[in-house]
Amino acid sequence: MTNGSTVLVEDPSTDLEIVEGMIPQLEDYIIKDDVYRTVILPTSSGEQNIRMTGGDLLSRLHRLHGERDALTPAQQQRLDAAQRKAEEIIYSLKTRFNQRLQREMKARLDSLRWFFDDCGGDRQRCRVEYPFEMRNRQRVEEILKQLGKDVPEDLMTLLRRIDKRIQEFGKPGGFIWSPRVEKVYPREPYWYLYMLP
Repeated sequence: MTNGSTVLVEDPSTDLEIVEGMIPQLEDYIIKDDVYRTVILPTSSGEQNIRMTGGDLLSRLHRLHGERDALTPAQQQRLDAAQRKAEEIIYSLKTRFNQRLQREMKARLDSLRWFFDDCGGDRQRCRVEYPFEMRNRQRVEEILKQLGKDVPEDLMTLLRRIDKRIQEFGKPGGFIWSPRVEKVYPREPYWYLYMLP
């Protein structure tokens, strides 16, 4: 980790196991009403307690594709199969999935707003927590890719406000997460991962 980051990045093998564990629960997750679902998934490094969301699944798939070279050929085939299955489920329930993503986007942007609201009193704590909080903004980025033009204007307005606060909070700098995944998150569109509080 760099710059005091509190972000732990799963190794690609574990990320793949988590994605494979999420896929069988994806349809039920989309049909039910919860934005966040706690799931316990077995991995080779032990059970993982995960807050499953559509945005988290999309983020893990993005990271896995970005680190594809770190996977064995067999793992790459498993990733391709997981990607196809996820796309099949999402396509069959696209309207509901997109509605869930919109709710998740609002929740993540609200969380970022509260973070910045609380930063006035303890700037040092906020500097330390900033890299962790940007996980919310990165998941919003993956949600935006999925939703395309189907983002309500009120959510886009909220996003613009949050982005303005990020820009006011810091200055451009180096990558704030693990150097291992820097290539997965280029400065555009992930500019907020290159801001130093």
